[in-house]
Amino acid sequence: MSSAIPHAPRASGSLTLFCLPYAGGSAGTYREWQSRLPGWITLVPLHLPGRGVRHAMPPMHRWPALLDLLLEDVRPYLAQSFAIFGHSMGALVGIELAHAIRDRHGVSPVWFGASACEAPSRRERELRWLTCPEEEFLDEVRSLDGMPEELLRNREFMELVLPFLRADFHLCGSYGYRQREPLDCPLLVLSGKRDEVIVRNPESLSAWALETRGPFGRQDIDAGHFFINSHRETVIDRVVDGLASAFHSRAESGVPHSRSCA
Repeated sequence: MSSAIPHAPRASGSLTLFCLPYAGGSAGTYREWQSRLPGWITLVPLHLPGRGVRHAMPPMHRWPALLDLLLEDVRPYLAQSFAIFGHSMGALVGIELAHAIRDRHGVSPVWFGASACEAPSRRERELRWLTCPEEEFLDEVRSLDGMPEELLRNREFMELVLPFLRADFHLCGSYGYRQREPLDCPLLVLSGKRDEVIVRNPESLSAWALETRGPFGRQDIDAGHFFINSHRETVIDRVVDGLASAFHSRAESGVPHSRSCA
């Protein structure tokens, strides 16, 4: 049986922030966030298979199974307003989760944050990650500059993380974009000025605007791909600013809980 995320107490007028990690990452990416968030935001980091409280669960590399799992995790929180934030792969999982929540439960996020991630409509399929030679896979991981070389050369450590790393890379590589009704909430894109993947294809960020009918914004951070770790305070500040604007403007306008118009 899978381990579920803990159910946090909810207060009237509060907002739940679901957070999703990058490929190979865990909910621990967000462990220091709650102490930096205002009291009206309840942080709910989502746990992916093969790590953290789900370390005993086999990695998942198929989208339907992963979304079914996460939908069960978020379901207890959907009676009140919620937002979604994801970094890199987390943003891709996040946008699919937002649509799955809307399709199955009829509610939508009041805000969406996509960090260090190419827009869904600009992604290219790459299906070799589950079966390619290990050294080839490690070279790709190394190129993202997100894991110290001493860990990449630690056989015991890599035997633990390679299965879910490969599964995460396959999820990203097997992603198939399909057009559907955009979200209606504000959408903020954060990007690193020195993120080589994004620098080579800058329009892959602006294309996130296609994913919402609401306000779209983009903000750059002077960092590489993993600025969520190296510039944590900056990221939190920008997320909180976006949430405050979206959540409080909705409350002031008298708009009820985020029922989808689709």
